[in-house]
Amino acid sequence: MRSLHFDVDASTPDDLLDALWAFTGPGAQLMGTPTPDGAFVDPDRPTDQSLQDRSGSHLPGSHALRTSLSAQAAARTAGRPAARPGAHAGSSALIRHPSRHAGGLVRLPAVDLTATPWSPAGFLEPAPPLPALPRPAGPRPAPPRMRVRTDGVRVVARPLAMLPGVDHGRALRVDLHPVQDGIVFVARHLELRELGDDVKGTVLTGVVPVTQLDRFWATVAEDLPAGRPVIVRLRTDSDAELLSLLRALAPPELHVVSYRLDESPVGSQRSSYLLPDVDAAAVAASGAVRASLEALRAEQQVAEDATRAGRVLLARRRVERHLRRTAPQLMHSLSFSDPAEVRHVYVDGSVLRGTRTGGAAAVTPSGPWAAHALPGVTLPLEAELEALALGHLLAAWSGHPDERVVIHSDSRAALALLRDAHRERLTLGDARGERIRRALRRLLAAIDLAETAGVEVSTVWVKGHAGTRGNELADDVARSAARNTAAGVEPEDLRRRIGHLVELWETTLGRDLAEDADDPVR
Repeated sequence: MRSLHFDVDASTPDDLLDALWAFTGPGAQLMGTPTPDGAFVDPDRPTDQSLQDRSGSHLPGSHALRTSLSAQAAARTAGRPAARPGAHAGSSALIRHPSRHAGGLVRLPAVDLTATPWSPAGFLEPAPPLPALPRPAGPRPAPPRMRVRTDGVRVVARPLAMLPGVDHGRALRVDLHPVQDGIVFVARHLELRELGDDVKGTVLTGVVPVTQLDRFWATVAEDLPAGRPVIVRLRTDSDAELLSLLRALAPPELHVVSYRLDESPVGSQRSSYLLPDVDAAAVAASGAVRASLEALRAEQQVAEDATRAGRVLLARRRVERHLRRTAPQLMHSLSFSDPAEVRHVYVDGSVLRGTRTGGAAAVTPSGPWAAHALPGVTLPLEAELEALALGHLLAAWSGHPDERVVIHSDSRAALALLRDAHRERLTLGDARGERIRRALRRLLAAIDLAETAGVEVSTVWVKGHAGTRGNELADDVARSAARNTAAGVEPEDLRRRIGHLVELWETTLGRDLAEDADDPVR
């Protein structure tokens, strides 16, 4: 039904449905002509004539419209809606509702309303939006078929891609490492399977001298069945040139397949193709022709451990001779059976106020320690330098060759003097005072011992008396050496007391117990 456009000046729902009212309203009666759509009227000035002519009995069709309104009123009384003549649930009309403008006039905007069968008689509701038509659902894809591999992993039952010329079954995976006098190879037998759960054999390695290259494939592919592929990974262009030479030496029945990850990624992503890296020079030095990589590495580890143990023993003998010559009264817990596992050393020096007695100490978190009394010392700087010398001796004794040992000191002045003296050994960094210069010479000698042992030593500053366990222990040991020496304690008894002090720190971490054990009166 086409929408009707009309002006409304009604106050009841029945008037809204009176289409003739648009042409017999107050504005139309005042002007003598129908009010055009969208005109301005003044609803505050109704006239008796307009109200009298509201029924529109003199207009054609008014009788049928009044009959329709009476039927709707009867239906509303009965509690159910009645359909208007010529109207249905989908009919709509554009009704203009009033909105206030300046000057007391009303502008009548349009709203789309729809009369529905379930609405009360005479009421219009907004037209509901048309429902969207559902799209036809496509065919639901079937779930992927899963399979369980021999290792218990569930995978999609889809075969993995294969390299051209390679199929499922036995294969030999080979890496090539050219060395000066031959070719080092790494090989592993594989059983390629459809789902990627390949069976991997033992990794083999060896070296083929240049003079025996004609037997290279006989050595590498010794147990490979005839007709099965040899898969070689090429890392560089040099590997490609080397493989071209080896192909010329291969027997006709040998099937060699090569790939590069940057050129042929399809079929090369199997995890079984990965081979461990090897030290080609070490394999060549071992002279192994065809041996298990694991067994060869175990032999190399034993040889390396023996070499390091020999270096540690030699370094400790040097330190022992140095101590016998320069510090025969040194107290320490060093032993030739100690493991070389020290990574951090804490040092500190102490001078008793009002006396000419001091002490120096170096301790480690793992147990080894060294300390000695300093009779005649008056400057704390000298005690700190002696403590740094003990720290370097401890690093040379208990440090691991080719590894770093960090020495922690709370004396900025001693560290700065050490830096200058190490840079200018002839002048000792223009250090003043004979005792200071003597302490610097002993410190530089200890540094040389650590360098000869292959231990890399670095020094760092740590804030003193700030709760650092190693620094606090070194301070207690240095003060204990100074106090007991000033009290006249014998060296053997002093060594026992310092050892007991270190044990208390290690077992209880109690500073109070350590100070009680440090009392020379007890």
